[in-house]
Amino acid sequence: MKYHLKMMAILLLMISNYSQSQTTSNNALSLEEITQIGVYVKGEKSYVPFSHINNSNFPEFKHLGAINSLQRANKQLELIVYIESSLESQLTFVSRKLSLVIKTEEIVFKVSPLDKKNMYKLTTTAKIEDGSFLYLPNMGGWNQVYAVFLGNKEKETVKFFSDTTMRPTYSALYNLQESIKSFPKNKELSKLLPVWKKIKEKESQDKSFNYISKTWGKYKKTEKIAQKISYLNEIQRKLTNFLTRYPKNGKEDLIKKYQNEIKKELPKLKRMI
Repeated sequence: MKYHLKMMAILLLMISNYSQSQTTSNNALSLEEITQIGVYVKGEKSYVPFSHINNSNFPEFKHLGAINSLQRANKQLELIVYIESSLESQLTFVSRKLSLVIKTEEIVFKVSPLDKKNMYKLTTTAKIEDGSFLYLPNMGGWNQVYAVFLGNKEKETVKFFSDTTMRPTYSALYNLQESIKSFPKNKELSKLLPVWKKIKEKESQDKSFNYISKTWGKYKKTEKIAQKISYLNEIQRKLTNFLTRYPKNGKEDLIKKYQNEIKKELPKLKRMI
């Protein structure tokens, strides 16, 4: 592993100047057209260079608009590495599927030299699904990543956020907003934004009311007068805040029940102190 990390650090240094000059277009090339130092991944008919991401340890949703992507004929991977030094038997990259949590997998490539000096073909038996980043991670404290996205960036992003069962909701909403910045003209992503906002609001509403219901349960169980008074006062405050934040909440009957009992029982309990 130490050899892999050392070679990856060297590779990052070698391709940094070239990567800085890349645009956000795919710049697809044939093998014969690869004349610049860098890392390239094979698409259906051509090779696409890795893109440079600064100030990050791994590619995120906010980077989708700025990195190259490609379509492949299958789930297999083939890379071309062109550097100013030699490589040996294998090299390790990292893959990360679109996800709300960071889940990565190391992908080990076998290195085979090509006819051109210091140009190598990298192959692997691993199969990586579309909707994944493939990248060289941060090395040597440079805080920069070299990455490509496998598959159609926009379609895979829309597919990902169409699953409204994903949690945590706050993370899904934040990353959707970051993705919309990458693809501001994508109408499907924009339509998903109010959907996720509604889910988050409902989640926050349920969390707030669950606290009230749990406090109500404590009020019902305790026999201590002072404790009952304390619970009812807290429920009253929380209900006021809840109704201010969520006037249309669908819990009107239960709220009315709580309010009626507070109005009836709280004065009685206070007189018992």
